[in-house]
Amino acid sequence: MSNTIPLQDWLQNIDDEYLSAFIREGGASIKFAVTPDKMKPGLYEAVNSRCQKLDYLFARLDAAAMRAHMPQDLFFGLARQVDWRLLARRLILRLAGERGYAVDGIDPTTSGNVFAAVADANALELQFILNEIRPEIQNHVFKSPQMAKDFRVAMTHLCRREDTPDDGEYDGQPVLEWLTGTNTRVSSVRPFSIYTGINRTTARYCIESALHWVRFTGYTGTVMLLDNSRVTLARNPRDGQRYYTRAMAMDHYELLREFVDDIDRLSGTLLVIVTNAEFLDESPASRGYGIYQALRTRVMDDVRDRNLVNPVASLVRLS
Repeated sequence: MSNTIPLQDWLQNIDDEYLSAFIREGGASIKFAVTPDKMKPGLYEAVNSRCQKLDYLFARLDAAAMRAHMPQDLFFGLARQVDWRLLARRLILRLAGERGYAVDGIDPTTSGNVFAAVADANALELQFILNEIRPEIQNHVFKSPQMAKDFRVAMTHLCRREDTPDDGEYDGQPVLEWLTGTNTRVSSVRPFSIYTGINRTTARYCIESALHWVRFTGYTGTVMLLDNSRVTLARNPRDGQRYYTRAMAMDHYELLREFVDDIDRLSGTLLVIVTNAEFLDESPASRGYGIYQALRTRVMDDVRDRNLVNPVASLVRLS
């Protein structure tokens, strides 16, 4: 029986070593936490609470409700928990502040024309502020080399459309639907000069871009908790939730392996895979990580202490 670490001790270590330091400074890490089902609500609540205090964007994903073996579904699951208009307003206020305009007291969570709010706060005409900030949006968003082309085009449109008058109709909805997967037809966003759908090929670039964007708009970073316990079920319980065949499970593990290998491509991100004891099953007939050795060799314990648990190991067992 492998040693376990108390949940609170592990959370304290994650806070001290990652959320308060490494991730805050732009680093990224992926952790695997073998967690009993009864402890999961406490884990989610504790991490979410800490994220709110440190101004992290928190997202919770569940393989039982989405296709965890498809990268586009991971992106859509994240995107549906993001207030994209809020991010755009935060970025506008940041750019205005960097230009020397007073932005203190302007709440980005309120609706309304954020450009007009900046103009009012500085006793200036709205058109003057638009002329000042729009070139900054083009230079820092549209031309950003850290984001995929279609993604940065989408973010540029979202920022520009925050100048919608209070009594006007917001016309950026097609972009929001493209981001969240509500409408996957590319034809709906072609008027915005977006020509590529978010699919298995492009989704990882969109995930990397989104994580960079979250941090660029002023958040400390992003914390994602993905419960993949459903993937480990070897038999279909036929309970109406998603079931993963062996091939789907291997695709999921390959996707996780890609995240592990390319973790340096992420920005200010902590990804925690919340799983169960079946994940550690190495039997060929199981759905554990033993069926995909490339992932197993990357997260397994190379060296174990007989009495102590390494709290910063890639994989820990919580108690």
